[in-house]
Amino acid sequence: MNFLVNCPLTTDTPRPSVLKDWLPEVAWYSVQSLIKIEPFEQFATHLEKEMPRRFNEWYNELAPENCKLPGDWKVLDKAPFQKMLVTRCLRPDRVTAQLNTFIRSTLPKGDSFVDCDNSSSADDIL
Repeated sequence: MNFLVNCPLTTDTPRPSVLKDWLPEVAWYSVQSLIKIEPFEQFATHLEKEMPRRFNEWYNELAPENCKLPGDWKVLDKAPFQKMLVTRCLRPDRVTAQLNTFIRSTLPKGDSFVDCDNSSSADDIL
């Protein structure tokens, strides 16, 4: 949860040249922090060396949070919170949409939490 909210940066590893055309530097530094969390240890390697083109395609989707991640990372569709951490690194602009989907599908009456306005309290929804 701390990673999702704060998205720390680790700046000791420069962004690889293969990623410079499309991946912002801050996203690479976020990935360097993500790889300290299990099961993401190999994520930077896959992003940089094994599938940079496929990650670029995912990155350029209008709603990447609704698309499968490349390669073996597609299994994160079954772990939506972990997939949200990847989205937080690579496409932070899409985290709110993904969080809405997560709340809808995870919480009882999740739709009510996402769709409520400021006139409802949590007690009204529960």
